[in-house]
Amino acid sequence: MSIGPSTSALLRTTSHARRRDVTASYVALTQACTASGDDARHAELVSDHPVNVWSLPAPRAIALVQTGLDDARALVRGAELLELHRVAVAAPYYSGVRTAAGRAVTFWHNPGKQRRDESLSARVTAAVHRIPPGAAPWLEDHDPFAGLLDDLEKTPLSESDRWFLREHAAWLRAEWEDVDWPTPPTVILGARQLTRCHDDGIHPRLALRRPLWRGHREWDLVAARWRNELLRGHRDDLRAYDDTYTAHGRADAAVPYGHIGAWSGYRVVRDVVVLTAVMDTVRRAHLDFQVRQLAVHQVACLRGARSAPWDWGKR
Repeated sequence: MSIGPSTSALLRTTSHARRRDVTASYVALTQACTASGDDARHAELVSDHPVNVWSLPAPRAIALVQTGLDDARALVRGAELLELHRVAVAAPYYSGVRTAAGRAVTFWHNPGKQRRDESLSARVTAAVHRIPPGAAPWLEDHDPFAGLLDDLEKTPLSESDRWFLREHAAWLRAEWEDVDWPTPPTVILGARQLTRCHDDGIHPRLALRRPLWRGHREWDLVAARWRNELLRGHRDDLRAYDDTYTAHGRADAAVPYGHIGAWSGYRVVRDVVVLTAVMDTVRRAHLDFQVRQLAVHQVACLRGARSAPWDWGKR
């Protein structure tokens, strides 16, 4: 394979499962580039979660490779929706989705490096939440439990851990049904954490990696907060985030009680966000020993074997 040197080094040292996954992704990328007239030689894998992100030799271009065709289409439609409503977002290089080697490939303008700026993140999130859901009737309703435990039995976790995750999800679903949402559904990101924007040196913007949803804005606000509360590491400036969100959001949808942590439904929604983040790791536990160990550690944290704040690595 004519991949870049960094990815070549990764393949020489990683597990067989990850090598197989990256190779399949690159094959799909190569076939899609052949069809589009682009060059995949010396492409570098810059991220493999939640989708494979490849940096291409062409100036300021990246490609996303993923297994879900519907999700890929939703990403493109989501970016087009945000552009239409003047939300700063990385735009598709080409419209539509290409399929190759059983995977979906989309091409995008390179959004640049990730930027840690809580106020910027709040402005972009507020702009997304201002979009009326009627502007995108094709959006699916946000249900964090849909597919949450898919393929759990295939993961390398112990039976005890798998049993706990099933029971924990069932208990949280029952609690979720009783949440009293203070605002009506709107367009949301369905984030797992405080949304990070990217900066290409010209203009900071959002880079979509997951589809948009029709849901409650409180989900994204809780997602922006929980890591400060439960994880060790960098502390986000949540006061700046809350103040900026309130200043740029809809007047009838300010952060409840000044910060989302004071909302009565916060703890339930936080615990569902955390479980969703843990399951993202669990589904990747087959890739190599490090991811498997992290998945085991995260489940142990949920089970109370570790006291918060937890060490889940770099934030």
